Amino acid sequence: MGGTYLREQESAGASGFSQLEDKVMKTAAQFFGEDLLPYAGVKGRIARVAPTEHVHLEMRRLEEDFNFIMKDGSWRHLEFESDRIREKDLRRFREYEAYIGLTYDVPVATTVICTSRVKILKKELVNGMNVYRVEVVRLRDRNADKVFEKLRRKINRGKILRRHNVFPLLLTPLMSGKMEMSQRIYQGMEILQCEELKAGDEDRKRMQSVLYALAVKFLDRDELKMIKERIGMTVLGQMLFEDGMEKGIEKGIEKGVQQGLGRANALIVKLADAGRADDIIRAASDRTYQEQLFKEFGI
Repeated sequence: MGGTYLREQESAGASGFSQLEDKVMKTAAQFFGEDLLPYAGVKGRIARVAPTEHVHLEMRRLEEDFNFIMKDGSWRHLEFESDRIREKDLRRFREYEAYIGLTYDVPVATTVICTSRVKILKKELVNGMNVYRVEVVRLRDRNADKVFEKLRRKINRGKILRRHNVFPLLLTPLMSGKMEMSQRIYQGMEILQCEELKAGDEDRKRMQSVLYALAVKFLDRDELKMIKERIGMTVLGQMLFEDGMEKGIEKGIEKGVQQGLGRANALIVKLADAGRADDIIRAASDRTYQEQLFKEFGI
């Protein structure tokens, strides 16, 4: 499956995969920015999230992927790229920085987190006498096997795991390594549910939802069945089970549970197909929003 997955990613499925990659990365930044930045090698602590949409006087809208205001008052601008970095992209990033710096009177630095398989990525733009640079983090340079080995060692030694320790699990499907995609997601689910992890249920559900979004999109039927069985023992699975229990009051417990699980899985499939990974994560912890999505998709 691993080799097939990589070949498919490079061919016709690349467009849909790229959209989901971008959504997954943006969702990770939204909920786990405090963990993402250090993992990407960005120094400093986040104070708060900054605006990502600006309108020029010419009525042209600028939309960045993510902006963080750091403790020292500077801004860190994040961009997520699933393809090669072009000169046009660098000019766009430079424009973002210039506008933010002028409008908010702050220093700005851009970090581009790239999931592309392109090995040499453009980092500099020469413009007259000036040279513009961005910091590039290429996830394919990270090895998923090592992420799991490190976490397994901690667990075997009885070490307590914090959210920042397990955050890299969300990115392992986008890294290099010999592990099959299905095993990365399955073992990731196991670690996110282990008792050594000291994290709240909301964080667990959001992280499990990120992995499940990737599973629904890219695993075959048998592999996905294995992941669904594992999900039944997670806090995300508990939420789906409770949804089924509510339906069971009216239609019989066993039938109701199956209907609830079927609706939730159908919703996740539709959201993954639409590249709406952020909605998958939100629906995992917001029952009201989940019901809105059921109505939207007619489930």
